Amino acid sequence: MTEKKIQEYLWKNRERFWELIEEIDIPAKRVIDNPDTIQPADIIYNNLVEKFKDYYNDIFTLDLFGCEVPLKKDNDSTIRADFLATMDSKGGISIIELKKNKQTERQAYTELLAYGSHIRTVFSPMSKMDVNYVLISPMEERIVREATIQSFLFDNIYVFALIPEYTNDDLNTLKLKPWIPTFTEVNQVISSVFSESNFDVFKITWDALPGEWSPLNKGENPDSYMIERLNKVSEYAAQMMSEKGIHGFTYASQTWSELIDSGYLLNSLVICGLNPFKASKNRYLINDCGVKLEEASEIDISMINLLDIIPELKYNSQKINEDNNYFEDLSNSWDSTLWSIGFEVVDILTMSTNRDYIETGHGGGISWKQYQEFSREDVYCHNFDIKMSGLIKELFFGYSKVDYEFMRENGQNKHPIYSAFGVPEDFVDLIGNQYVSRGFIKRLFYSDEYNTDS
Repeated sequence: MTEKKIQEYLWKNRERFWELIEEIDIPAKRVIDNPDTIQPADIIYNNLVEKFKDYYNDIFTLDLFGCEVPLKKDNDSTIRADFLATMDSKGGISIIELKKNKQTERQAYTELLAYGSHIRTVFSPMSKMDVNYVLISPMEERIVREATIQSFLFDNIYVFALIPEYTNDDLNTLKLKPWIPTFTEVNQVISSVFSESNFDVFKITWDALPGEWSPLNKGENPDSYMIERLNKVSEYAAQMMSEKGIHGFTYASQTWSELIDSGYLLNSLVICGLNPFKASKNRYLINDCGVKLEEASEIDISMINLLDIIPELKYNSQKINEDNNYFEDLSNSWDSTLWSIGFEVVDILTMSTNRDYIETGHGGGISWKQYQEFSREDVYCHNFDIKMSGLIKELFFGYSKVDYEFMRENGQNKHPIYSAFGVPEDFVDLIGNQYVSRGFIKRLFYSDEYNTDS
């Protein structure tokens, strides 16, 4: 049985493609009875099940209109899509990639996403939502299963997977079985991410500009107009973080006016982003070395080499990676992305027809855990609305929905976290709230502290 024969069979039977798809029972969601037991993987897995349900009903409506389609322009190297199709209730084009065995399925994502990129170029300006991805593959390789999970989590790209099954190499017995990752697989990918040490902080400061951005006199607080301005700065920064695929949060801050003579610039933008290299370090230590998250977070990144993360480097470039720790270099330089966002946002939003220049300053190179230990930076100041991006934003809404559903049924006084301090009555007023947002972030990192069973 060759891959080509399977392709030809599927194309020949395209009008009854739906009959080849096996009906399965959709996995149950994780049951979350109390907010104190919630874990990030619970929310993510439940979101994944919802997405699977959404696609599962539509996958039976696939209407194939192209087979072995070269997607190319003149003088470009050719890439081919196994199938192109439409899908009811899903706009745009569905790209179907076929891989018969574990030896070839490693290439699946390279080709699948390349096809998607090319289609979006052909139909520019096409959004991500206008391309649907379907992978027909054994799903035996760990790297392929994890790529499916990570594409959903971090890139907001959902790939619906179908496993080809048949007996005795008889194509007439071919069935395509829908695949969804287990909770354990999702947890293995996500559990290593949420450590305060994995989140880098960059802070840019600028002139007080009294009367415009800060109070005129010592001892005064910023007025509502100033606060609104500062929140616009963080809102723009969060938009840029989302556009660049950075998972994190940001907020504007202003040092107390009593400290205006201290020599510090009063206004600031704090940007906190998930460093992918630190997260990868933890994932390697936890999944491959059996280290616990707390211990993994304390191990310095210099102790890990790119050879550990990408073992294939040893075939042609082992010595150069032994001589220089490129993994550490990549991690240390990653926050330059946060720098570029911070400076661009502040440079643009402080422009004025009445001045040519304002003084700015910056600081970074520390984790969120370290940043919170500096009272001068995080306590003696007004911290304004927190804006979130990427996976952090998705989890915030997931956690908060659980909280509000619990409080609606049991009352706020029964909530294990908010009973003593209180939260806004209406969900909409939760957005940006410093107290609630910081509490949520802490729950991500220290969920055991809130677990009454531990």
